[in-house]
Amino acid sequence: MQTETPYTEKELLLLIAQGDENAFRKIFHLYGECIHTSICTIVKSDATAKDLVQDTFLRVWLYRDKLPAVENFRSWLLRISYNRAFTYLRDKATQEKGSGNYLAKHGIEGSSNDTDERVQLQSLKKVIQDTVQKMPRQQRKIYLLSREYGHKLPAIGEELGLATSTVKNTLGRALQTLRDAIEKAGFGLLLAVGFLFL
Repeated sequence: MQTETPYTEKELLLLIAQGDENAFRKIFHLYGECIHTSICTIVKSDATAKDLVQDTFLRVWLYRDKLPAVENFRSWLLRISYNRAFTYLRDKATQEKGSGNYLAKHGIEGSSNDTDERVQLQSLKKVIQDTVQKMPRQQRKIYLLSREYGHKLPAIGEELGLATSTVKNTLGRALQTLRDAIEKAGFGLLLAVGFLFL
């Protein structure tokens, strides 16, 4: 989704390299939907694609010091997202064969960078899961139907017998609750990533 910005892409990348979270959000809004669509065509799952979008942009932030040297950011970002998608499919196939249990049993791990990233992503997911579980029942149901199952707001309203405006307002409260919890847990820079697809 293209949005107007007073900065050129190169300027945004330089700002992100300096730790600017607002610039990071702008880049996400420029490329988030494109990356989501690309990943979804590979993994064939909207929910999994959303997780991998989060993972992709988490890597952009973790490796932000490399951004000034990136000549074609879109290609660079797509390459990361494709790698994450195919790694997911490979890992899924490995787990289905039982090899994942073997590797875990013998303590074989990936690189320290991969391990650190997995830990951060899993911590973020845990915050989200815990927060969702504590939501009021109706709010939780609407959130899950929207975010986990990809239902549109009118469809959710029809399923639950609610006005679309009520569904939208309830989802808005759920997202705000999540934003607050994510920020409190120290993941404020990722508020825009993955959780703002409406």
